[in-house]
Amino acid sequence: MTEIVNLRRVRKRLAREKDARKAEENRALFGRSKGERLRSEAESARLTRDLEGARLDPAGSADDASMKSDICPHDDT
Repeated sequence: MTEIVNLRRVRKRLAREKDARKAEENRALFGRSKGERLRSEAESARLTRDLEGARLDPAGSADDASMKSDICPHDDT
């Protein structure tokens, strides 16, 4: 036999769990000291800078159309 479920209680339980997850995220984001935040931001900036520096093709320098014309200059397709 199946168990009877009170939908109101289930909705309230799910809402509480959702609120608890949101509170956990907020504690992770905003529950840090200024030094921790600055260190985290500096680390993020360093990683972004290193990633951009390792890029083989700088963003926006190579157009697909110009590459196509270099490969086959007489082809209009």
